[in-house]
Amino acid sequence: MGADLPTHDTATRVVESAMVRRGMWFVDPLVGAVVVWLLRLVSTWVAGLPWAPFQGVFQLFASLGDPWGTVVALAIGAVIGLGFAGLRAQERLSVAVDGQRVELARGRAARHIERDDVAAVFREGGHLVLLDESGGELARQATDLPTVSLRKAFTAHGFPWRDGDPHAGRYREWREDDADLSPRQHALLAARARALRKHDRGKQAALLRDELLRHGVVVRDDGKRQRWRAGPHHD
Repeated sequence: MGADLPTHDTATRVVESAMVRRGMWFVDPLVGAVVVWLLRLVSTWVAGLPWAPFQGVFQLFASLGDPWGTVVALAIGAVIGLGFAGLRAQERLSVAVDGQRVELARGRAARHIERDDVAAVFREGGHLVLLDESGGELARQATDLPTVSLRKAFTAHGFPWRDGDPHAGRYREWREDDADLSPRQHALLAARARALRKHDRGKQAALLRDELLRHGVVVRDDGKRQRWRAGPHHD
């Protein structure tokens, strides 16, 4: 992984290394093939367990003789692995920075944020975060891109990179009796707490984070506990 060295007006791109990008198209099908092959090895035993799920699949595997049974198992596993590789490719974040804006691209979707709108950029856990002057989140993107490469890209073009959240001291743990929050804000935080307990932070919890921001609350997670601070109001 790394960032291209910039010239004065060219964009600096931060992407996963070519080895990672290309390697997954080999590794994922290989892992898928091995897993399905191993499942086939135990298919006869599993097919005999009345309580085991997916009985039809295991019975089918058990009924196939070699060598075609092995060939079919490896082929199915490889196809499943390719599917996972495709999903990972769509979820991979790339970042392009120049003197005017930053582009955050994931799959075919890209978002552009103007340089003048950005007051702080930092890495928080597994996320790249951009804040505006009022402390509101312009973007929060999950990424495995290296912090060093991201810092070099943003600072090379004059973006205000920070070593952490400049508003970190303003967060406090959410409590259901907190009088500084409205009933609507409490309801959203309660719904998000339930989503976190269900390990759904990549889906429903993310949507609720955006909804809370629209209601003037910036939230961060401490394990399964939520910490919040007042943000800009968009209602």
